[in-house]
Amino acid sequence: MKDAAGRPAKGAVRIKALHVREGSGGAVIDERTFDLPILDGTITGSPVLEPGPAKITLNVSGGRLRSWDVNIPSGTSIDLWDLIEQYIDYDPPVVSKVFEYMTRAEAAADRAESGGGGGGTLVEDPHGSGLYSPSSAGLTEDPANPGLYLI
Repeated sequence: MKDAAGRPAKGAVRIKALHVREGSGGAVIDERTFDLPILDGTITGSPVLEPGPAKITLNVSGGRLRSWDVNIPSGTSIDLWDLIEQYIDYDPPVVSKVFEYMTRAEAAADRAESGGGGGGTLVEDPHGSGLYSPSSAGLTEDPANPGLYLI
């Protein structure tokens, strides 16, 4: 871990169960805090964590105290960033290109299913061949990709 200027962090990552619950083998998981020291930018130690709801707090000197309620997955290895990233609220919201394209594709599919995709049709070409191509009626050919039509 390091700050925006590249200086290594020191402090602790604190982990605790959100509430008393049953753990593996019938053990009771309590709400005590467990500290993983951060020395020279490195989290020291790699304990075995019980899967389930937990609070992770990042407490580094000179920084803001940050906490996230997370769900620790079962498994052998957990990357801290992978765990907390899904719980970070970005301001303004960050929208990935994949999500944007997925939303646009779903909207295009909805338009096509409802008949609002531009009014084009498939035409057997040549007649009697069993091969079909889009008619140009109502469709716009993509100038960058001849033969492909925009929805």
